[in-house]
Amino acid sequence: MILVTGATGNVGSELVAQLAADGVPVRAMTRNPGKADFPAGVEVVAGDFDKPETLPAALAGADRVFVCPPGYGPEGPVQERTLVAAAREAGVKHLVKLSTSGVGYGATDPLTSGHRAGEQVIQESGLQWTVLRPGTFMVYLYSYADTIRKQRTLYATEGDPVSAMIHPRDIAAVAATILTTSGHEGQAYTLTGGEALSPQRQGEIVGEALGQEIKIVERTQAEAQAEFDRLGWGGPRLQALLELKRQSAAWDWKISDSVEKITGKAPLTLRTWVDENIHIFG
Repeated sequence: MILVTGATGNVGSELVAQLAADGVPVRAMTRNPGKADFPAGVEVVAGDFDKPETLPAALAGADRVFVCPPGYGPEGPVQERTLVAAAREAGVKHLVKLSTSGVGYGATDPLTSGHRAGEQVIQESGLQWTVLRPGTFMVYLYSYADTIRKQRTLYATEGDPVSAMIHPRDIAAVAATILTTSGHEGQAYTLTGGEALSPQRQGEIVGEALGQEIKIVERTQAEAQAEFDRLGWGGPRLQALLELKRQSAAWDWKISDSVEKITGKAPLTLRTWVDENIHIFG
C-alpha cells in the first residue's frame, strides 16, 4: 500500500490518479475527505501533519509514503519529524519526499531552507528514502492569468528567471516510478521540464494557444511590490517566494534529464499545460 500525503495538491492529485490507473493500491491522505474527489478504487483517509493522532490510521498497512507537508513554520520541519516517528511505528519502509531544486544549488531563501531541513529529517529517519527536487512548476502561470484574461498582458518582474518549468504530472510520474520500483533508494533527483523559457516566451506560448497576441510588460521590483501591496498580497510567505524567485535566476534555467531517465518519457511541454488549462486565460 502506498500512502500519498498532500493528496489534493498539484503533484499529489496527479500521483494518486496515476497509481490508481496502474492498479496500484493507493491511499490518499487529506484533511477534508468529504471535499476530496479521487478516482474510483482510491482509499481516502483523514490525516493532518499537525494532528499526530491522525497519522497511525493513515499509515496502517502502508509500506511506502509520498511525503508532501503543507509548509514550514519558524520551528522548521516539525511535520516531517511527526511523520517519521509515526512511519517508523507503522513499519513503513520507504519515504519519497517532495522538496525543491534550490536545495541542490545552495539557495538560502526561507522556503528552500525549510525543505533542506526537511530533507535532513527524512535522510536521518533510518528508513529508505528518495528526494525529488523539482524546479518551477508550470502552475506558476496562474499568477499571470488574471491580467492575461482581462488585458491580454503578462506583467513580468525585472529579473524574473528563465525557467525550465515542469508539469506536475511529470513529477508525479517520477514519484510513481520510484514508489513502485527499486534502485532509487538514497538518491536525490533534480527535476525540470525539457526547455528553458523566459517570461517573454511563456507569454508567447499562451498567446499561441489563445490565437491572440499577449503583450509583455516588465515591471521593476518596486512596481511589482506596489501591485502586490495594492492587491493585499503580502506577509512572510510572499516575501519568501519572491526571495526564492530572485535566487533561482542562477539555476532555474538548467535542464535535468532525470524525468526521461526515470520514466522513459520526455517531459511534457508548457504548451501541453497551457492547452489543459486554457480556461484560466479566458
